[in-house]
Amino acid sequence: MCRLKKALYGLKQAPRTWYSRIDSYLLKKEFEKCEGEPTLYIKEKDGKILIVVLYVDDVIFTGNDDHLIEKFKSVMKEEFEMTDMGLLRYFLGIEVDQNENGIFISQARYINQVLGRFNMQECKAAITPTVMGLKPSREDNTKDFDPSLYKSVVGSLMYLTATRPDIMFAVSLISRFMERPKEAHWQVAKRILRYVKGTKRFGILYNVSEHSNLIGYTDSD
Repeated sequence: MCRLKKALYGLKQAPRTWYSRIDSYLLKKEFEKCEGEPTLYIKEKDGKILIVVLYVDDVIFTGNDDHLIEKFKSVMKEEFEMTDMGLLRYFLGIEVDQNENGIFISQARYINQVLGRFNMQECKAAITPTVMGLKPSREDNTKDFDPSLYKSVVGSLMYLTATRPDIMFAVSLISRFMERPKEAHWQVAKRILRYVKGTKRFGILYNVSEHSNLIGYTDSD
């Protein structure tokens, strides 16, 4: 029998222990926790703002003041064993490009993974996500389609809408038929896949007048 002085990485209680530790630290440093998202913290003072996001043992933050960012960076290194990963480039399937025009987010790599998952790598690209005037119905006469595969493609496309609002309507359309999908509904889903193949580089650009650095950290303990 061993009594641990602190949680070890890999034990089931480790994530909760780590969250409690960094949560209490950030609150002590006058950060306010978002009510709707418990891993989002905001600190605002004299017009300066610092936003911190936690994901397991990673910490991502941004702000509108370089001095505040650098101070937070040094304090976190002193308090925790962390490694500076530099500017945020890739996170949870989302690619981040920071340049003079602002911050551009896209999911080209994720799209390639989705196309491979459904054997659509060699498909012909479509110029629109759906056919104009399309009205799919639950009473469609085509044969039943595999519900598990259909739900998988809908879920994959739903995650893609994080950076692709242009497919939101089409994805909401096919999501209505997950209970009992038909072959015709699958063809509509494939049309969306064909569209995103031809528009892999589409994304969202956030124009900024004063650039804010998004800096990733990972807990090395």
